[in-house]
Amino acid sequence: MSKPIPLPSILKLNSLLKKSVFSRNFYQEINDKVLSQSATVDRNLYFICYFTLLLSSILDNKPKIRAFVSSQRNNLIKLISGSTPAQSEVKKATEGDIVRSNEAATSTANSKDKSNLAVHLKAISSYLSDIRIFNRLTDSIKYMPWIIDEYRALKDPAHAAPKLDRLINLVQALNCLVLELLENAGWLTDHNWVGTNNNEYWCIETYIWCSRVWGAYLVIEIIELFRRVPVSKWDKSWKINVFKQLVQVPLVVHWSLYDGCLSPFWVGVCGSCASWWDFKDLWSSVKI
Repeated sequence: MSKPIPLPSILKLNSLLKKSVFSRNFYQEINDKVLSQSATVDRNLYFICYFTLLLSSILDNKPKIRAFVSSQRNNLIKLISGSTPAQSEVKKATEGDIVRSNEAATSTANSKDKSNLAVHLKAISSYLSDIRIFNRLTDSIKYMPWIIDEYRALKDPAHAAPKLDRLINLVQALNCLVLELLENAGWLTDHNWVGTNNNEYWCIETYIWCSRVWGAYLVIEIIELFRRVPVSKWDKSWKINVFKQLVQVPLVVHWSLYDGCLSPFWVGVCGSCASWWDFKDLWSSVKI
């Protein structure tokens, strides 16, 4: 017979529910801080998109993961059992089990069974990626005030910032505009919203060049993080910012190549790592 739930636990749960799912303020917080702006929606979907891809890849490769873990465990047992002469009998007794275990692991790894959940998660990831690009179709308009401000700052002889910094700021703003226009072109040709002589070709080309422009943006951002920030200010926030930029570099390389270079697992890992902190900070701001 199962034990009854303690009264303090029930009271805590009741209090939590009143502050969250039964609270008007909870939903208002989500609306104001997550759903009201396209930028916060994208930050939210960024992590979910890559994390679902990562989970689907893990589920798809679960037999191989189990086989790898099993083989490593068996290798460790074999190493330990053969470490001293006194353990030779243990070694003989375990060798048969190790062989059988390795055979079973190999058989499992070669299994063609696919996880239904992995299929659904991969579909969710693909759909969210599509939504994110669609939501960015108007971002090129949002970049124009930034570009104009940076251009005016560059032309201002009395501006306090060094001219090199102002030039780089303008280049980065233009990079964002160009990559968004290329991404938009890729999405529009991919979904046949426009007609070309070969939509598939132009979709691939524009997406690839969008990724290459993004790569240039990332490289400049990383260089500037080291150039503009003195060593004395390399705090936790700065390190996280550098990491978020660096972990996106493999993604840029992957999408800048016609055949790619990463498996879905590593795409999911890099994307999840790059988006985790913004996702966490976004939801941490929602007060219960």
